[in-house]
Amino acid sequence: MKFFKKLSLMICILLLPLAAFAEDNEEELKAIEITATRTTLKEENKTSAVTVITQEEIQQKQHMQVQDILREQLGIQVVRSGPLGGQTSVFMRGANSASTLVMIDGVQVNSNTTGAFNFANLQLDNIERIEILRGPQSALWGADAVGGVINIVTKRGKGKPTHSLTFEGGSFETFKETITSSGALGKFDYSLSASRTDSDSFSDLNEDRGATEDDGYGNTSLSTRLGYNFLGNGRIEVISRYVQAKNDFDRLDPITFAFTDSSIPQITNDKFSIAIPIQKSLTDKWDVKLNSNFSYDKLDTIDPTIGDSAIFNRTYTVDFQNNVTLSDYISTVFGFEYQVTNSQFTGQGNPLLFFAPDQFGLDNHSQGYYLEGRLNYEDQLFLTAGLRQEINSEFEDKLIYKIEAAYHFKETGTKVRVSHATGFRVPSHQELFFPFFGNPNLLPEKSTNWEGGIEQKLFNDRLTLSVTYFYTEYTDLIDSNLSTGFFASNIGLAISQGVESSINLEILNDLDLTVLHTWNQAVDEIRDVTLAKRPRNTFSATLSHSWLKKLYSLVTVQYRSRMVSGLGPVKGRTLLRAAISYQLNKNWKLTARGENLLDKDYEESFESGTAGISGYAGFVYSFN
Repeated sequence: MKFFKKLSLMICILLLPLAAFAEDNEEELKAIEITATRTTLKEENKTSAVTVITQEEIQQKQHMQVQDILREQLGIQVVRSGPLGGQTSVFMRGANSASTLVMIDGVQVNSNTTGAFNFANLQLDNIERIEILRGPQSALWGADAVGGVINIVTKRGKGKPTHSLTFEGGSFETFKETITSSGALGKFDYSLSASRTDSDSFSDLNEDRGATEDDGYGNTSLSTRLGYNFLGNGRIEVISRYVQAKNDFDRLDPITFAFTDSSIPQITNDKFSIAIPIQKSLTDKWDVKLNSNFSYDKLDTIDPTIGDSAIFNRTYTVDFQNNVTLSDYISTVFGFEYQVTNSQFTGQGNPLLFFAPDQFGLDNHSQGYYLEGRLNYEDQLFLTAGLRQEINSEFEDKLIYKIEAAYHFKETGTKVRVSHATGFRVPSHQELFFPFFGNPNLLPEKSTNWEGGIEQKLFNDRLTLSVTYFYTEYTDLIDSNLSTGFFASNIGLAISQGVESSINLEILNDLDLTVLHTWNQAVDEIRDVTLAKRPRNTFSATLSHSWLKKLYSLVTVQYRSRMVSGLGPVKGRTLLRAAISYQLNKNWKLTARGENLLDKDYEESFESGTAGISGYAGFVYSFN
């Protein structure tokens, strides 16, 4: 409580001088478009709870991985087991990690085995923006989008070709080298990046629990985006990404659930995705887009003690989308998606396969037909209504819908919005069939969501206040816990409700404050217990300063309350970080950052290792 009292006092003090600086902004900010809504909807016209992280913000924060920047966002809880390379899950608004759909350039990259996306190895290289849609998005994106959507968009080449070399090194013998190149040559444009990260890191098992050795990490990431413009407004792209990562880990005994500190086990993860979107305007009011894409994921576990194993995931998707403008106020998007997912597990000498064959897999075919209509009246009244018919080869068909409304009171700078939506998620392959965990009798999850929000701009838009309340009921929520021996089971009723609030304040023209707080209560109503890895409170505050577009610095405080994680409770923690960069000239920029500056000893998940105080520094060399 003392922490929040001090924070409130600090905010009040910062607000006092605001009136003295309440003047018109000289520079008009560029509109941000949100492609995860399947249209070029501008951020100020949104009817959903949306956060857009721009390329400028990504560069200023100096995080290494996508998971790091997600930790600071509204409605999101990120849980990593151990050091770099450890399993990393995202829980949005109390939903399961498998209920958040992750897309990279239109490719759905969630694992078919677990249903979730592992953020452990996703670097921030070549990423132009990250769009976060909180709340059910199943009406447009299908079964995996019950909790929301995280859409990652890579950089598109523009203008004269430019190139850069980036280096960073620091604590735990961590080194990262990156090379990028992007630009346009006539009708052709390109964007390329390649990076290598190496770290001796720290122990997967927390040192306070007896760990003695470090668990190393290596990551090679390649990203390409090639585009060609044809027939006026036609465009075809080839977008691909490849990641190979290796990390050591400490073994969890499958019988006693006890961790063993060891340097032997190692995981190798290979990920590859490719998308070929083709889009063209058939008329001035009708645009079509055909996106064919493929993703592949292979996870090899090497452990001579208990046996090696491998998991394969493949996803094939074809999506045909139509955007039609019916009038000055009404537009619609409709289309068809066909997807094939398969997974395969193989193992040799693994005790998990004692009562199972040494390999097994599953294929799933799904079709989705979606339709959404939008009304935008004078950029003041916004109405959205959509539905989707989902047809699945393994489970019964499902009709999903969503209704949203927003009204902008331009005279007062106030915007209010409400929404109601349904969603569902079919069990993942692991939840159905994995030995000593799966349950072939599982039912699909079903959800119903209500939410309302208000946004207020003050002092010529220098201050923006926002509050959103959400309430979601889950029927047959899929969960596993110690009381069931970690077998997957359906929870008859689970409820997640919460409040997301934010303050964005331009104190001076070069000094900004962002404060974000999420209160979330996610409860298994049948057993009357809090769902695992859903803390009651998460909070972040960032004070950033820029000087003559040369020097940029920020300080961030991040707080998470106590939660239950895996086998036991995890205490709350408060972390402090800082980052600074200086543009020496048009070619050279120097960077430095410090993490966990208070040197807190904490855990992110039960018995997992975490980094103490650490520092990193580097440079960016850009040239034409």
